Parts: sequence; C-alpha cells; structure tokens
Amino acid sequence: MLLLVVEVVAFGLVSENFFTAGNLATVLRNSTHLAIVAIGMNIVMLMGGVDLSVGPALGIVAVIAGWMLRAGVSPYLIVPVAVAVGTTIGLVNGLIITRGRVPDIIATLGMMNILRATVFAMLGGRWLTGLSGDFARLTTGNVFHIPTPVWLLVLCFGVFWFLLTYTRFGRHVYAIGNSTAAAELAGIDVRSVRTIGYGILGGLVGFSALLYLGRLGSVEITVGTALHIEAIAAVVLGGTSVKGGSGNLVGTLAGVLFMAVLRNGVVLLGIPSLWERAVIGFLILVSVGVDLFLQTRRAERRRLQLALDKGLVTAGATKR
Repeated sequence: MLLLVVEVVAFGLVSENFFTAGNLATVLRNSTHLAIVAIGMNIVMLMGGVDLSVGPALGIVAVIAGWMLRAGVSPYLIVPVAVAVGTTIGLVNGLIITRGRVPDIIATLGMMNILRATVFAMLGGRWLTGLSGDFARLTTGNVFHIPTPVWLLVLCFGVFWFLLTYTRFGRHVYAIGNSTAAAELAGIDVRSVRTIGYGILGGLVGFSALLYLGRLGSVEITVGTALHIEAIAAVVLGGTSVKGGSGNLVGTLAGVLFMAVLRNGVVLLGIPSLWERAVIGFLILVSVGVDLFLQTRRAERRRLQLALDKGLVTAGATKR
C-alpha cells in the first residue's frame, strides 16, 4: 500500500496529466479484469497453490462468448455460460491437483499449454473481431460518474472479502495455507476446499473474459499471454505469502493498482515498457525475499519457544 501511495505521488509530480479525471478513470477501467482474476488467484495462493493456466482459460471463454454473440445469443445467457465454462476449467485443475496428486505448478503448466493450443485451434490462427455490442456497456459505461467495471469489481471484492473473512470456507482457506497437515487433523476436507478454490478462480476468469471482450471487442490468438504473471505479481506485491496462510484481498487490489498506475505512468512519460516489467520483476523478487526471511524468523521463534516450554534451553541462553 505504501509503494502505491509513493508511486501515485511521484507520477502526479512529474506528469501534469496524471491526476486528470479521464486518466484516472482509464487506469481503473483498464485494471478491472486483472483485479477480478487476482481475487481468485489470491484465494488459491492463500492455500499455497498457484494457477498458470488463467490466461488461455480466459481465451477459451472469450472465444466461446464471441461465437455466441455472433450467433445472436442473448447476453443474459452468455454470462452464466461464460462463468460455468471458466468454473469447469478451474474445477478440472483442482481435481487433477487434489485427486491426482499432481503439484499445482505442473498441473496448471500442462493445462496452460493444452488450453493455449485449443484457443489457437478454435480461432484457426485468425483474430475474432467485431464483438463489442452488448458487452461494451460493461466496460465503457458509467454509473454516478464511476466506470461500470469498477462497480462490478467492488461487488466481486465485497462478496469474496466476506467469504474469506466471515465464513467457514474462509477460515479453512487460511488454515490449509498455514499447515495442510494440521488442517487435516482438525477435520477439514482439504482436497474439497482446494478444489473449490480453483473452481472459484475459474469462475472469476470466466467473468473477467466478458469484461475483456467488452473492452477490446475482439479475441486475438495470443489472448492472456501474461495474465498469470500479472495476477501472481499483484497477489505477491499485495503482501500474500508465497507459501500461503497470510494475506488479504485489500493488499491484492493495491498490488493491481500499483501495476496499473506504473503502466499508465510509463506511457505518460514515454518510458519504454521494458522498464515497467523490470520494475515489477524486481519488486516481486524483493517481496518474496522479505516474505521468506520473515517466515524463517517466525519459524525460529516458534522452535525456540517450544524448546523453552519443554525446558530444553533456558531464557538466559536465548539472550546470549
């Protein structure tokens, strides 16, 4: 959050166009589809998992939704279909990981390549264009002078913040992230909770695909190439532990805004976009390094406290 504040102030000082209403609305509008995916990625990473297949999964949903739009299908039917397709992809990932006992990164890396090839085959190597229509209102409209996508993001944030903060599922998510073994001993159905987490991420990817479609009005064969990197970066920069168990959605949204403001500032100042990626990569490494250092210190303190409780060492010895 502090980095975001510093970044906003810095760009506001060096660019006279940064704090204009139009520019700020553009920043918010263009970051909403990533923010919605990052909410789901946050849930998965809180349990110590990760999903590398979100980009091509978004592409699959976007292509199917695009075909339905061209066929004249009502948007009121396209929305649940898009969410259902995304959820199904997420559940398949979850089942492969939990029932097949395949490591998260391997399972979703394999799924990423399968889905990427599928997107290419569905498009036949050509872009799907001219698809703005009804879904354009989701991304270009305003309600009370605030972009419509921002209201949709607020709704998603509110639902999943409540889910993680006040429900049994949320408590189970944090418990699994802190210790899978302890969660199982406490009677938590770890495999089911993790599978549901991947399903939620998939559903949010499906909904995000509609915002993507409405904003661009087309689906390119390289759709979502960097989406998994951006979503993971937002979650990590927002303070969620890479090992799971700690983090929150407020931090994740701050991470998304940090990246969106950085991208916007780079454009306003005419800086090559290469430096944007370099800065994000550097901050990811720093965030992960600090997180691992703090986790190691906490683990050492727990071991020391356990030794003190058992009388294996004395308080005097720990001070020396």
